[in-house]
Amino acid sequence: MIRLLIVAIGLLAFGRSQGQATVPGNSGGPGDFLGWDAGTPLKLDIRHKGNYPIDFYTSDLFRARINERVTYPSLNNFTNIPADGFTLITPSDHYFSFNPKGPFSRLHLAEGDGDNAQAFGYRLWQRNGVTFTGNSDQGYIGQKYNREHEEGDLTDMVIQQNDNPGDHRSVASRSSFQPM
Repeated sequence: MIRLLIVAIGLLAFGRSQGQATVPGNSGGPGDFLGWDAGTPLKLDIRHKGNYPIDFYTSDLFRARINERVTYPSLNNFTNIPADGFTLITPSDHYFSFNPKGPFSRLHLAEGDGDNAQAFGYRLWQRNGVTFTGNSDQGYIGQKYNREHEEGDLTDMVIQQNDNPGDHRSVASRSSFQPM
């Protein structure tokens, strides 16, 4: 009987185990932060209480990042760039081979390998919009808040595209919208 008990304990100890983030009974409740549904209309929080980014992976490959509270030391010769909550979506972690190692605006789409983190063309006002990088090029669609005017409520909608550094084919278009 003792041998049988030792074998059973050994099988349990060396067997495959699986951990899950859960609560007893999977009924959930306030304060639970990962994937529960008890049939109540409560929101799901994906949360990190430390000052670290949230990274997403599929097929064990990097896919996206949401920044923590962070300030980049430099970006295209500009310094002290606040990038809190900026989000990057890219099919390759090759993006992190370049500085800064994070997204340039509220949403940053970086395509493929190579220089998919092209900083040339970035400006400080490129915050509330979408940045596109890939193939050694950079573009931005979004708002440019005009802080030069005392009225303070002037915003430009900007479409900006920047080709390879040193190439003079860059294009920028903007429209000013006045509040109604």
